[in-house]
Amino acid sequence: MSDFLYKKNKKFYLSLLIPALLLYCAALAGPLLIGSLPYSFLNWNLIKGKKEFIGLGNYIKLFQDERFIHAVGFTIMLAVVSIILSNIVAFAVAFMLDRNVRGKGVIRSFFFIPNIISGVMVAFVWIFIFTNAIPNVGERLNLDYLVNISWFGNADMSMAAVVIVTTWQSTGFLMMLYVAGLQTIPRDVIEAAMLDGCVGLKKIFRIQLPLLMPTVTINLFVSIAGAFKSFDIPLSLTGGGPANSTQTIALNIYTDAFGAYKTGYASAKSMVLFFMVAVIAFIQLRITRKREVQM
Repeated sequence: MSDFLYKKNKKFYLSLLIPALLLYCAALAGPLLIGSLPYSFLNWNLIKGKKEFIGLGNYIKLFQDERFIHAVGFTIMLAVVSIILSNIVAFAVAFMLDRNVRGKGVIRSFFFIPNIISGVMVAFVWIFIFTNAIPNVGERLNLDYLVNISWFGNADMSMAAVVIVTTWQSTGFLMMLYVAGLQTIPRDVIEAAMLDGCVGLKKIFRIQLPLLMPTVTINLFVSIAGAFKSFDIPLSLTGGGPANSTQTIALNIYTDAFGAYKTGYASAKSMVLFFMVAVIAFIQLRITRKREVQM
């Protein structure tokens, strides 16, 4: 019935997308195509103001830039780990809060709060936790390991810190979407499955997750876009250090654009980032949409 209505009113439904598409083009697609793309073919220093057309020179140069290649590697690692962890934690919390839990509205609010706080404030809070709270807990419990952890002087621990904070901030938003998705699953479907002996993990993996695939699709898309654009938390938490070990692609672009004033070179990097996210998101959408189940 829904497919019939869609086909009958297809033009009307598509026309409803026009205002959103116009806003998107004006705010994002327009500046990207009019600004960043043409600038990426120029040798342009913002201070000197001199613009010189060099074709694909910037693109050839960035693939020989070790700092940029390392930033790509760290961003991919951050994306993979934080996306997996945040979605697993978000689903687990949503699953527990989907039951009759006292005060679940308040609990949801507590989990969602980190998402509405700016990344800079989140980073400052976690700097205090890493440098003061955790060592104090270690002293009280006589755990020298917790006292002596160098969160920001060691590359591996700095990477772990960025992953922890990124996951912590993004979990709340994903959790709310999973809660909404779980509430759309008909209770009679769950009850029928339980009567057939489908309980526990079997119920989650064979009934709930397949019916949640539209929500999983949205959450993965949001997570991928957010992880690859990660900027404020690495900048405020570690500054990209030590030795650029936690520098993301966005932070690397910012450093070139507003630190070295290499506007053309930074524009080329931003275009590479855009195409990376677009390709990965497209592949993810194709894979997850095939697994969606119609109710």
